[in-house]
Amino acid sequence: MSRSIYNSKDIIGHIEISRALTSVVSPSAPGMSQSAGTKVAIIVITAVLYAIGKWMTAFIPTPWGVGQLLVGVFLPAFMAVTSDTVSVAIGAGMGTFMGDLFVQTNPTLSLVAGVPANFVAFLFFGWFVKRYRSWPSFVAATVVFVSLGNLIAAVNVFLFAQATIGITLPSTAIAGLTVFWNTTSIPATLLAVPALIRAVRPLYGRSRLLPYFPSWPNEIGTRGYVTALALALAYTGFGGAIFVFLPSSVSTTPGLVYFVAGAVMVALFGSISSMVAGGARRPTAEAA
Repeated sequence: MSRSIYNSKDIIGHIEISRALTSVVSPSAPGMSQSAGTKVAIIVITAVLYAIGKWMTAFIPTPWGVGQLLVGVFLPAFMAVTSDTVSVAIGAGMGTFMGDLFVQTNPTLSLVAGVPANFVAFLFFGWFVKRYRSWPSFVAATVVFVSLGNLIAAVNVFLFAQATIGITLPSTAIAGLTVFWNTTSIPATLLAVPALIRAVRPLYGRSRLLPYFPSWPNEIGTRGYVTALALALAYTGFGGAIFVFLPSSVSTTPGLVYFVAGAVMVALFGSISSMVAGGARRPTAEAA
């Protein structure tokens, strides 16, 4: 009998040790347990949503005569907040290429500029918003990493124009393209992503495609407001500096109107629109 009791305790001990090791290796990280099929589905959904989003606004004239309005960037941004980071980054790269094919832009330019820019931007964006899950962190990720992606795209467009089509653009065009894309992509992300998270929140815990949900509170407090507002003003300062010190890089008539409208939306909604998400609770499925 004593031998049987010892074996039972020994087995229970091994089970407890295994559970402890499992929690250390994968601390409630649903993204690590997703199947290959689920990740492929996330890639496809992200790519299709982004392509449709680009196509729906491609007809709108751009104030600088180049590029597109990047309003649809909020779609991969939403996926990056709620889904597997690498899968979304791959889908964003594919989606921007598909969207450019829909509107018959230069496919080689899309591969050179749009694909790497979107992949890098949403890879870092998705990692950051899951690692630091507060609303100010989301605003920071939007301003910093969306700007990074737009800058990468602008540099590659500049280099491609010189090396491939023989068009010599002024170096200030890099700043002009970056601020133009920021003008539409950053406000759209800050406004639309919280609304989408609120809309799909009933799917929390029911969908393998959307395992991550932020817990942005209905009230972020004084520190949260100050931090978010400071990041929003950083966006405004960046664009404003370009208009002041590099006026030849941007259009001063429609471009200035676009930028002022975008700056007002970022400053206003960047500090309060977390309330739209309606997520005061902190789901246990979020990974640290």
